[in-house]
Amino acid sequence: HPSGMEHHYFVTYISLPSDVEDGAAVEQWIERMTFIQEDLSWLLQQNHTKFWCEVAFNKDFHSMLDSYLRYAPRPQRCIGIDNYSSIENGKVLEDSVSQLMFMCILRLSTHKESAENFFTPEGFGHVIYDNYIFDIPRLFDICSLYAINNKELLSKMIGNIFKQQEGYTRDL
Repeated sequence: HPSGMEHHYFVTYISLPSDVEDGAAVEQWIERMTFIQEDLSWLLQQNHTKFWCEVAFNKDFHSMLDSYLRYAPRPQRCIGIDNYSSIENGKVLEDSVSQLMFMCILRLSTHKESAENFFTPEGFGHVIYDNYIFDIPRLFDICSLYAINNKELLSKMIGNIFKQQEGYTRDL
């Protein structure tokens, strides 16, 4: 229910500036990535109820997720990878955000966290579909970002999403 939401503000993702000599743009990128890192860490620390209230009802979370899935660097593309070497901890920051985002997506694709914290499979299917947690474009983006390094786990996650909500099969 929306009343359980903390109204946490999530910033949108921007990719690394192509001109890494532009100090202001790089500084803005580092600041934004640090905020996203902190926001995702905060979100992952929330209990089951608070986590799901935020991801289901917080529009800022959806904006952040969409921007990340759309603009995050794909591991299969090497374009711009050298740019990270000119920014202190740039690659570490990008990798940290990528890992935290993957952990959020993993949690979003799991209906049972523990014996006390879970959805019924049917309830989970309704929550993720009716609240647009996943849609087909998001699932494609998730695969393009994470399939190379997490193929088996990603396959289980996507399989679970389709198993619990038949609407995704119809949407294909």
